[in-house]
Amino acid sequence: MAVLIFLILPIISFADEIFIPVELWLGENITQSEKIVFPEVNFKFGYKERHKIKGPIIWQNSKTNESIKVYVRSRYSKKEDKEISQLWTVTNNNQCLGRVFDNRNNRFIENGCKFPIGFWKQGESRSFTSNYFDERKGNYKRIKTITILNLENNDKSCLKFNWKSSQKGTVIDENIYEYCPRKRLR
Repeated sequence: MAVLIFLILPIISFADEIFIPVELWLGENITQSEKIVFPEVNFKFGYKERHKIKGPIIWQNSKTNESIKVYVRSRYSKKEDKEISQLWTVTNNNQCLGRVFDNRNNRFIENGCKFPIGFWKQGESRSFTSNYFDERKGNYKRIKTITILNLENNDKSCLKFNWKSSQKGTVIDENIYEYCPRKRLR
């Protein structure tokens, strides 16, 4: 009997996982596919449509000489009086979308994590270590933790999650994000 229970438990533990697609971050139509894809996008959004996401494109990482498929997310910054560009891709073994480059301080990021993708559960928390290579600050690490607050298997339901960034045990930044199908960040 103990062997039978042991064999059933792994199956039960995955039964309540729900697939979070890249398209939810992009504000695109969501297919029923449970595969991570890079759909073509080119759109503006936000206040006065100052934010843009375009891609995917192939980017050559000058730190690693690796070619990576990325989305370019950009916006004009009044504070810096220039366009801020970030390059985003699938990271952490297909568990996140995260930045790989930010033109503020020519910041390269390894294992960035800002948006959950793939299979996740309601209430689940996962942490990831991101390595930063920053022109001004040098090299440093941050722990990114995502906790799923609302996740339903319904094409009209919004994904709500807490995102936290910590460095040396101190919380640097924390936000609650909500993404709704065909609406992007809310």
